[in-house]
Amino acid sequence: MPLTPRRTISVSEMREEIIRLIDNNQEVIYKIAFYSQQEVQGLLGEVMKRWERNNYEGRPIDYATDEEVVVLYKIAKKISSMKPEVLYRMYGRDYIPH
Repeated sequence: MPLTPRRTISVSEMREEIIRLIDNNQEVIYKIAFYSQQEVQGLLGEVMKRWERNNYEGRPIDYATDEEVVVLYKIAKKISSMKPEVLYRMYGRDYIPH
């Protein structure tokens, strides 16, 4: 069976996919896991400054550079590939009622 080549995804599509995988996900643990990442926090800190300088127009993700979007996308894909139960064990200790 021949392999079909993967379609290259554009940066614009990556932005939308990050929102779909993380922000629009019904499972809150995906948001917790994504936004808990040090690299995500660092990148989004810079993105938020740019968004603020532009009077909060549009969405913060629109102010991420192409390189930042690629990094955020890879992290979002990795996290979204994991089962919620696994993420709760890794990140959800403080969010699970005792």
